[in-house]
Parts: sequence; structure tokens; C-alpha cells
Amino acid sequence: MSPVLSGTRTDELSLHMRIPADRCYLPNALLTLDGICEHYNVEESARDRIKVALETALVGSIELLYLNAQGLFDLKFSVFKDKLQITVEDFMLNDQIALIEAPSEAQVREKLDAVVNLSDEFVFLKESGRNSCYSMQFNLVAVE
Repeated sequence: MSPVLSGTRTDELSLHMRIPADRCYLPNALLTLDGICEHYNVEESARDRIKVALETALVGSIELLYLNAQGLFDLKFSVFKDKLQITVEDFMLNDQIALIEAPSEAQVREKLDAVVNLSDEFVFLKESGRNSCYSMQFNLVAVE
């Protein structure tokens, strides 16, 4: 069994990035996540699961709101001991708000259902109108 990071790492990380809510920018978020996982020596299977969860969450938001409108994703990556937390907030640009009907809470939850199952802990922090904010937490295991 591989040791958890808290036994091998003592550094913490907090990184914030903002990207447009468009599929062509998703590789930037995934590349950032890859760098974090590389820095913390996260095993490949855990890395793949985390990447799938993040990509699924962002694609779900794009499909719900941003195919015909413009918006942004605020992403915060935090590592403390053996936990990686990714907080995602999406929001529509002010001049786009009148162009699209806001999804219901049920639609948002349905789109993110797969993400809930991929993460070790998932919490909706805010759901209001045209934006949502949620946190995904992953237990990290280091490669020996």
C-alpha cells in the first residue's frame, strides 16, 4: 500500500485561476491539475480520476449554460496534507444574462451527478440563478 501524502509532504498549495467557460480552455485547467499532481507525486490512477472529475464538471456547466452565452470559471486548487480540494464557481458575463434561461437546481445536480461519484467528497457551496459554486475533495496517495 502506498503512503498518504501527510507522511511524506509538508508543503501546502493554494492556486487560483480564471478561464473562459469554453471547451477550448479546458486543457489549461487540466494542465494546471497535472502540474499539481506531478508536484505532489500523485499516483496515476488517482490523477486520472481527478482529471475526469474536473473535466466532467466543467463540460457539464458549459453544456447547461455556455453553448450560446459567455461566462467564466473561477477555479481554486488547494492542497493541505493529503487532501486536494478543487472549488469551481461559474458565472455568466453581465451582458449575456438576458440571453439564456437559468437551469434549475435539479438540472445542475443531474449534470454533476457523475462528479459526485468521482470525488471523495462533494459539496454545493452555492446555487443561485445563473451561477453555481461547488467543491470537490480528493484524498491523495503518493507513489512510493
